[in-house]
Amino acid sequence: MIKLNQSPRPFDIVGSKQSDHDKISRPSLTFWKDAWLRLKKNKGAVAGLIVATVITLLAVFAPMLSNYTYKQQDLSKGNLPPKIPYLEKISWLGFDGKMKDINGAGTGQIIDYYQVKNETKYHYFGTDEFGRDIWTRVWYGTRISLIIGFLAAIIDFLIGVAYGGISGYFGGKVDIFMQRFAEILVGIPYLIVVILFIILFKAGLLTLVLAMVVTGWVTMSRIVRGQFLKLRNQEFVMASQTLGASNWRIIVKHLLPNSIGPVLISVMFTIPSAIFYEAFLSFIGLGIPQPEASLGTMVNDGIANLDIFPFMLIIPAVVISLLILSFNLIADGLRDALDPKMRK
Repeated sequence: MIKLNQSPRPFDIVGSKQSDHDKISRPSLTFWKDAWLRLKKNKGAVAGLIVATVITLLAVFAPMLSNYTYKQQDLSKGNLPPKIPYLEKISWLGFDGKMKDINGAGTGQIIDYYQVKNETKYHYFGTDEFGRDIWTRVWYGTRISLIIGFLAAIIDFLIGVAYGGISGYFGGKVDIFMQRFAEILVGIPYLIVVILFIILFKAGLLTLVLAMVVTGWVTMSRIVRGQFLKLRNQEFVMASQTLGASNWRIIVKHLLPNSIGPVLISVMFTIPSAIFYEAFLSFIGLGIPQPEASLGTMVNDGIANLDIFPFMLIIPAVVISLLILSFNLIADGLRDALDPKMRK
């Protein structure tokens, strides 16, 4: 008896086993791992992360490469132009220690200031009019800016999350009262708050941070409040309430983790904003007092010598611009990575 070849049944997948049909073709990803992969694909965010990391490392370790402190003065070595080993051989870069003679008879001759002042040590970013090493002062000022930025962000996070979480979760009269109080704080001009704090307390790092935090947490609290208002009537919250979970547990274990994306984005935008405000306040004389180094005070000092010694303004201005730009790029990339609406 001849057996006919059996043809495959309809809808059978040729060349595959039944056991392979239900296998997952790609590994599962958690929310944070997926966000990290998306963040790495953002070239701007990666560039910002690299620049911010390099500047942070320089702020921590760069002053150790100098033999000078940020406030050490030597009037005999004042107004020295930048000079960096190896780069001094490339004259057009401007790191060869040479500059026009401002003390001559108006000839504008290019001279070596290090040779004229018998200075054998290198000052990578030059010196100011008091002979203070600008390299050390720039990175020490960057360290101050980073400390203020991160402190302001952390305190804004703690106060804003607590205040906005309570307001958004309980709602009703509690929400109305808390939001009216927040609106009163926002209505106070920022400079008046800063001036008031400087009058009441000694000008310095802590005073600046407190002045920023007084009204800075309101934005964070509004973001958290909006997220809590959206999530508090969801099924998983109602299920927790039915099972007898306390309000504190619902806020900490359920609402806050589901709101962490917008909160982290707000924190990242707070850091460059605080750095900018510190530089601005120091620039107008309301920030870090002399002889403390600050990027804002260095920019202010550099403006007075812009025509003669432009490096005194350009160097701290470039550092603070790169610092603010890098954190803004990171915040933009983080927002795109954590926002589900941005997913393809």
